Amino acid sequence: MEDKLKNLRKDMDGTVLKKGEVSEREKERIYYTVIHSRSSKRKPRRLVPALSFVTCLLLVFILGSNGVANYFGTEQGLEKEEQEQPDLSVGDDEVEKKMENEQAEFDKRKFPDEHYQKIYDYLLKWELPEENRISLEDSEIPSNIEYENGYSFSKDTGYISSINWGQRDPEVDDQPLPTEDQYMGVVMGYINEKAADIEVELLSPPVVGVYNNEVDFRWVVNVDGIKEIHDRSALVRDRMELAMNYSDELPALKSEIDKIYTKADTLANDSASLEDDSIEKAREIEQQYVVLKQSIVNLAGIIDLARKDKLNEQSY
Repeated sequence: MEDKLKNLRKDMDGTVLKKGEVSEREKERIYYTVIHSRSSKRKPRRLVPALSFVTCLLLVFILGSNGVANYFGTEQGLEKEEQEQPDLSVGDDEVEKKMENEQAEFDKRKFPDEHYQKIYDYLLKWELPEENRISLEDSEIPSNIEYENGYSFSKDTGYISSINWGQRDPEVDDQPLPTEDQYMGVVMGYINEKAADIEVELLSPPVVGVYNNEVDFRWVVNVDGIKEIHDRSALVRDRMELAMNYSDELPALKSEIDKIYTKADTLANDSASLEDDSIEKAREIEQQYVVLKQSIVNLAGIIDLARKDKLNEQSY
């Protein structure tokens, strides 16, 4: 066995373990290969620092924006709360001055028509009487002021709203009369009543029509329309006559009522009959009715304005 091992050692020294001879050029090549094989083959990561920098900027921007928004939101909220809070520094003198300025707004109303100005000024101060009122507990309509004589007036405007006849018979007994200090409420109610009728009416009755029998085509007078204008004008005339009886305390108002009465009386007479049966006359009656309605609406507007201003004045 020992002889075999010795022979194996000898054989290996002569073959596998035999020292080889390497030239200088081969040594340089091997050295060069070993040195360069140690360098890193990974690409340089130049993008990583740039991405990190951008991310930081974004975080700073987002956090900064939230902080600014919260700051301004808080400032605006505080400012709004301060505006909504009542100014406790306003004293009684300033409050009184404010009310005086608001009162002055009513005093500034000026009208080119002298009668309208006097009517407005008077009705701005006029009030229903305190005497002979029915108590609120016994009143049938809480929104009205009722009196022992049966007359009832609107609590807000002072216009007459109804008359309670009580035990009287309308077919036999006379209508109960208002007291003198109720007259103006009756007058205002009458005028407001006629103005309301005009608003409901919208259009005037047609006074002419078309006649067409397939041969003859022409305009003709609408007798029914003329009759309707006559009836309405007569109602206005009668109501204004009653109003004049109760308007002595305000001559300017009585004068305006008298003008309306005259227009209504003239129109009622002109429209009672059309002897000439002319289109021109029918058109004239139609125009007169338009003027009459406008006069009523204008007067009612001044009265209504004065009463509304009084109601607003009482709320201060």
